[in-house]
Amino acid sequence: MELIPHKNVMWKSYIDFEIEQEEYDNTRSLYKRLLQRTQHVKVWISYAKFELSIDSPDRLQKCRQIYEDANKSMRSCEEKEERLLLLESWRDFEKEFGADSTRERVRKLLPEKVKKRRKLTAEDGSDAGWEEYYDYIFPEDAANQPNLKLLAMAKMWKRQQGEGNVPEKDTAEETTLPSSGEPAAENQQESDKTL
Repeated sequence: MELIPHKNVMWKSYIDFEIEQEEYDNTRSLYKRLLQRTQHVKVWISYAKFELSIDSPDRLQKCRQIYEDANKSMRSCEEKEERLLLLESWRDFEKEFGADSTRERVRKLLPEKVKKRRKLTAEDGSDAGWEEYYDYIFPEDAANQPNLKLLAMAKMWKRQQGEGNVPEKDTAEETTLPSSGEPAAENQQESDKTL
């Protein structure tokens, strides 16, 4: 399977050998052992694609279960892009093989892309301006942080109250969350006006 990371070439060769020999239980065992060593997204995707490639009546259920397990495992992952990659792979699987309910389930797990700004500091400690970047807010994470939007609205209100008399910012990062129906870019422009 071509999706296993380069540093696990030995594992990949062993897995490929077991697949060629049609030793599918051994292959599953190898994937499980590899996943005890690394939770790399490409290993999870490769494992799901392996199950999908097996001609068995429960292959779709096994593949779906691997995506479920991977998603649970990667919730604590700091690499949001890897988590997004997993969900996009799962979404593509459901588009081809799933029902409306399974497609909707995965769609609800996909993150919202938001524009953020963070304060930059030069090497000498002086203010170097602001940098814009994109972050991903996963619905499961947002449910664990219900005050995130409220906090963003409170910061906006505070800035509006002190427009004529803008105090020094004491935060190093600023989040712009889109309100319902409003794209993140429009919200960012409003935020820029208040600075």
